[in-house]
Amino acid sequence: MPPTRIPGNYMDNILTIDNLHTHFTLDDGVVRAVQGLHLAIPRGGTVCLVGESGCGKSVAALSVLRLISPPGKIVEGKVTLFRSEGPLELTALKESANELRKVRGKDIAMVFQEPMTSFSPVYTIGNQLLEAVRLHLPMRHREAKAHVLRVMERAEIPDAARRFDQYPHELSGGLRQRAMIAMALVCHPSLLIADEPTTALDVTIQAQVLALLRDLQQETGMSILLITHDFGVVAEIAQQVAVMYLGVIVEQAEVGPILKSPLHPYTKALLQAIPGNVQRKSELKVIPGMVPDPFTQLAGCPFHPRCEARIVGRCDRGEPPALLAIESGHWTACHLYAGKTA
Repeated sequence: MPPTRIPGNYMDNILTIDNLHTHFTLDDGVVRAVQGLHLAIPRGGTVCLVGESGCGKSVAALSVLRLISPPGKIVEGKVTLFRSEGPLELTALKESANELRKVRGKDIAMVFQEPMTSFSPVYTIGNQLLEAVRLHLPMRHREAKAHVLRVMERAEIPDAARRFDQYPHELSGGLRQRAMIAMALVCHPSLLIADEPTTALDVTIQAQVLALLRDLQQETGMSILLITHDFGVVAEIAQQVAVMYLGVIVEQAEVGPILKSPLHPYTKALLQAIPGNVQRKSELKVIPGMVPDPFTQLAGCPFHPRCEARIVGRCDRGEPPALLAIESGHWTACHLYAGKTA
């Protein structure tokens, strides 16, 4: 596995995730949504968590903020937030702990995948942003409203004073996403978790939202954990990339090596499936099969049933391959690179 403190000592990172396991115990069996996740978010940096739908990316993000509802449960692992006053182990806190509630929205904020279902339909946008300010910042109503309007304007919401009094259904998809970003940033978090923030947007609005996130990061110095299945988004914003499949990281590196010289067959297949990478009049390459049933526990590498490079008798047996450094700063979990560690 890669070191969870990258680079240097722990003070270089705002958050570390060590051996995280999140399971859902159902009548039909146990869904192991996250299985031994190791990840570090550098201070002021952007890490993209990439993979197909159903690979555990959103569950991993929700686990960081302890937002997993029963029957889901973090069964093992540690999530540590490094604040100026010292490290705080989030997984050691009770779900009802005041300290955990203070972290949510203040130290770590989240932009959810679908803002229409994340905003309450019965309260105005301004009212919901004000609630976040009242919970975390010592401001009176007039000062808090002025602060919210400034953040809305910085999130490029036109005519912010009018939008302040509107309900979520009165805003377009792009404006709702900007309002969600404004809500996440209104208390100046150290870490922003963005769960596929551009999925439902057209390409023009998507580019604007990504540019906005980059600009806000440069202004505030916040770190970003961005969850996506779109390598176009990765190329635009990431410094570090972790590729996730069936609850585990199968490859991790800086964005350049991942895009130019991917190692794991799954990463290669994802990149080959991008329409822009296909020559004209050639057939679009797809990944054979589907992500396995979540109740299924496969022997060996979790990707082996879909892998065109699998080694029969090795990739389909035993324990999953370990995540090893094949090159400096480039890790992968694949039997094809056995004995080739850096």
